[in-house]
Amino acid sequence: MQLNIKSIKREGQLEFDETVRLPRIAREDVDIADVGPVHVKGTATWADPLLMVEGEINTMITYICSRCLTHFDRPLTTSVSVTYTTDDVQADDEIKRAPDDVLDLTSDLEESIFLAVDDKPLCRKDCKGLCPECGGNRNEQTCSCDTRKVDPRLAALKDLLSDDDSE
Repeated sequence: MQLNIKSIKREGQLEFDETVRLPRIAREDVDIADVGPVHVKGTATWADPLLMVEGEINTMITYICSRCLTHFDRPLTTSVSVTYTTDDVQADDEIKRAPDDVLDLTSDLEESIFLAVDDKPLCRKDCKGLCPECGGNRNEQTCSCDTRKVDPRLAALKDLLSDDDSE
């Protein structure tokens, strides 16, 4: 998403309302399968030599559950607030250097979304995950796999308690 800095300087303020695609988010986050169209609404205000961009981001994120690997959708709403300057002296970690003609907000929008997404998404709070033995989704089916952990030091004793009637 790009903003024309010259028109913002001329008008003093510019309101924007756009929908963009940000495919990089799904490529870089293993817990995200897809990001729907990103709706951005906000204002860019010129206060010489500062340019302040503030807005709200709305989108639909298709996550991959970190326990059962099921895909599920969840809406995401977050804000973006960035300050730019045309003065090289004022530019630092908090205030970014703005180009002279066109400002590309793509990386700032991506950063806001990256900071707002779930770090360990779950399809539901009580997700049971996958069976470590058969790989079945425990939310959809129950399996009869024995998932009890046996202390490796005591594994040899397991053979003494066999169910075989021949002993």
